[in-house]
Amino acid sequence: MSEVLSEKTKAIQERVVGMYSEHPWPMTRDADEEMGWRLKCLGIRPEHYQGKKVLDMGCGTGEYALWYADHGAAEVTGIDLSQGSLNIAEGRRRQGGFDQVTFQEMDILNCSLPDDYFDYSYSVGVLHHTGEPRRGFQHLVRITKPGGVVIVSLYNSYSRRVLRAKQTICRWLGGDDIDKRVYWGEKLFAGTMRKLDARYHGTNTKQIAYDIFGFPHESLHSGAEVLGWFDQTGVEFMGAFAPLRVRDYFYAFNQPEYARFRNTFAGFPVMRLVADSMTKLAKRLGPKDEEVPPFPRPGRLSMVMCQSMWIAFGLRFNCFTMAGIKKG
Repeated sequence: MSEVLSEKTKAIQERVVGMYSEHPWPMTRDADEEMGWRLKCLGIRPEHYQGKKVLDMGCGTGEYALWYADHGAAEVTGIDLSQGSLNIAEGRRRQGGFDQVTFQEMDILNCSLPDDYFDYSYSVGVLHHTGEPRRGFQHLVRITKPGGVVIVSLYNSYSRRVLRAKQTICRWLGGDDIDKRVYWGEKLFAGTMRKLDARYHGTNTKQIAYDIFGFPHESLHSGAEVLGWFDQTGVEFMGAFAPLRVRDYFYAFNQPEYARFRNTFAGFPVMRLVADSMTKLAKRLGPKDEEVPPFPRPGRLSMVMCQSMWIAFGLRFNCFTMAGIKKG
């Protein structure tokens, strides 16, 4: 279905697509490091995607789409408007011999994929760059089968605030010139860049600078807002990453998959220390794996408490993810 985009949204889209075509993100990222623990916290099990039709909305350079293909998905479709990113994704697909994966140039706000087609649909770190994230989410739900999984990941309105202050300074100094914003980001916030560079093990140095300081547009979102989207589109909550209930952290840090995820705390020694302490505590207090998921829907107070905790670690956790099941 084709829908008319506002002039403002078109302008945002043109600038965002242009930047990520010229500066694709990420060039390298080890999806294995993060996916196991993240999916456990979301309440996702392998049977949700193995042998299923999977959609990556805003696939970028394709590392997540190829991860699902490599872990048993029967059919994977990735859509994006950034031709530079899609070229990289397609090259990786061919190199890996993933015949069940297809990458398509498609507007995620005017998604023409059929209703109720995919078993498992996700959009990670993309909709907040579109100008109309809720509209993109509605398409994500529309093309998912009843009973299928829907996952969305967005910049958080709590944890992103500290980084937002640095970005604002770069916008003041660089104006609309993306390259100048990146120049000032690298010059003024070298410590921030070192931490993020360590998180990606020194493999995405320049791409990080553009993704953090050069982006043309972003919006921030809260857990309560996204739960509202779930309610409006008939999606039942499954889980969140990071968790939105305090008690769910004891489950999360009791999972063996944390050991691999721990590598992503390179550059964040304080956060690693806190996480390791939580792991020790969770081994004594955490529930057994068979007790959860699915996770209970978080209450408003719990969400405020958890998101407030994220502020201290916002540079590493400025995005949050929520998963649900489409009703019907």
